[in-house]
Amino acid sequence: MKNEYDITIAGLSKSYKGRNEDIVVLNELNFQVKRGEFFCIVGPSGCGKSTLLKILVNKIKDYQGTYHINEERRSSGIAYIPQESLLIPWRTLYQNMALGLEIKKSITPSTKGLISDLISSFKLNGLQDKLPNQVSGGEAQRASVIRALASSPRILLCDEPFSSIDFVTRLDLNTKFKNKAKVQGVTTIFVTHNIEEAIFLGDRVAVMSKKPGEIVDIIDSSLSEGAEDAVKCRQAPEFNKLFSKIWEILENGFH
Repeated sequence: MKNEYDITIAGLSKSYKGRNEDIVVLNELNFQVKRGEFFCIVGPSGCGKSTLLKILVNKIKDYQGTYHINEERRSSGIAYIPQESLLIPWRTLYQNMALGLEIKKSITPSTKGLISDLISSFKLNGLQDKLPNQVSGGEAQRASVIRALASSPRILLCDEPFSSIDFVTRLDLNTKFKNKAKVQGVTTIFVTHNIEEAIFLGDRVAVMSKKPGEIVDIIDSSLSEGAEDAVKCRQAPEFNKLFSKIWEILENGFH
């Protein structure tokens, strides 16, 4: 029987040495993410959301507790989308978008077609041959998102990938991004400050307290209507209730 969970976090903590005492950033995180689930995390600045993702991609190796990523899914690929695009400056947008496939030596007519489809979906037509410094920050970030999706990862870790993109475009990208991830069956952890974004994208939303970051609550954010559209989802009767519930938790910082 296959493991239902792709990611398991158990007692995960992280602290840094301060001048007089240790500064605790993450405190005893415990949660699991199911295969194919879109799991969002919201919380105030400095609560350790980005630190958590950096631990999961092995950028931070000094921590307490454990995490486990399903080996079968790990071997098929993990993609990480940071807050900034981190595109290679001397490669064109297309070359950056194809980088993961190039490294895996899996550039084929089929994968080229996937990139073309993503370019169209994320509205980067005509910019493929531009260098990163020749496009806007939002366009560069969209290229970074395409780079992650083009390699068809099984696990996707996202650190506020749409924070630099204007509101209208962001809604459109939320819709496309969620649907692409669902079609590909990707297990996703998505960090955001935006409650509305978390409600739309997430199957569940974990709410973190201020530093030291703790998981205060994990909320089922399933919507009865508009689940595939970031605009229409706001018409769902549960939407405002979910927003108010998450807002109240964030305001209080704890139960």
